[in-house]
Amino acid sequence: MKKFLLALGAVVALTACGGGDEAAPPVDEESPAVDEAPADEPADDATAGDYDAESARATYEQSCIACHGGDLQGASGPGLEGTGLSAAEIEDIIHNGQGAMPAQNLEDEEAANLAAWLEAQ
Repeated sequence: MKKFLLALGAVVALTACGGGDEAAPPVDEESPAVDEAPADEPADDATAGDYDAESARATYEQSCIACHGGDLQGASGPGLEGTGLSAAEIEDIIHNGQGAMPAQNLEDEEAANLAAWLEAQ
């Protein structure tokens, strides 16, 4: 009986980790790992629009990536790409939280930069 339960647990765990019909991306030294975030465009100019993309990406990776995923498509939290929210609305959510998301402890300038970057995504 213990072997059956152990096997059943392994099947459930492996099934939860799998999913979809998509093939895994090839792994080589030149392509980023699956958990790594894609590079911002343009690569030679880290500042775009009214925000510093390099700084915003660093803030995102430190404060947001665990819940919202490396590709902004969501993980345990919702996706952040193409939300239609304004930078002001995003900044308000960063400072005050929303739903299950707690307020983030970011400086005003850091939150404003992150919000402007997320708005552009």
